[in-house]
Amino acid sequence: MEDSYYWGGNRRCVPFPDELKERLLETYGEEPFPFTWSEQDIHEGARKIIRQYFND
Repeated sequence: MEDSYYWGGNRRCVPFPDELKERLLETYGEEPFPFTWSEQDIHEGARKIIRQYFND
């Protein structure tokens, strides 16, 4: 995802700080049993967390 942000022109966001990586892993590191994450869930949720992190 970092590569995607870099090549997409958001170079101010790359590399992701460790605090942001920890927040993403905390949220999406394990699937919430009995539910599962779809790729779209992860992508959209991570995008929102990343955007919020850099806009605060």
